[in-house]
Amino acid sequence: MRVDPCPALFGTDGTPGVVPIAYFSEFRCPYCRALERDLDTLLAEFPASFRLVQHELPIFGPPSELAARASVAAARQGKQQELRRRFMRTPLVAEEASVLRVAADVGLDADRLARDMTSPEVQADLDRTRALADIFGFVGTPGLVVGRTVLNGAIPYALLRRIAEDEASMPDPVC
Repeated sequence: MRVDPCPALFGTDGTPGVVPIAYFSEFRCPYCRALERDLDTLLAEFPASFRLVQHELPIFGPPSELAARASVAAARQGKQQELRRRFMRTPLVAEEASVLRVAADVGLDADRLARDMTSPEVQADLDRTRALADIFGFVGTPGLVVGRTVLNGAIPYALLRRIAEDEASMPDPVC
């Protein structure tokens, strides 16, 4: 049976005229750290034109897996981006104590976060991201799907902006 990957890739809360950007990242990836800043810049410049959908793709072992679980669990409390920014902008090597400390610092319920991190729902989200990464051929990070355009690897901001603007000028994707 063939399943439509679009809801898993872009979510179900799309707005007509807003280009979805699916971003596959790894906390310990230096290229992801640079692209994260570029995505923040793009979203700040064009806040009504783009919508970012985060996909955690841990590829560098247990610390990466722990940070990814925390990020996915933080989304359940509406604070994924706050936690991600802190992780991406510090030289954190994730351990349970450091992750929970950062979570508390950004206003998360650390006890709930710890429970959610081990939940089947968080595991299902990570499994779904891995399956999507396989569909698009993302063997590493970063990976982007900007509307209809698939990109793997680091790209300069000027190219990201040009692709995003091109996608915004086209009719909404069928997805």
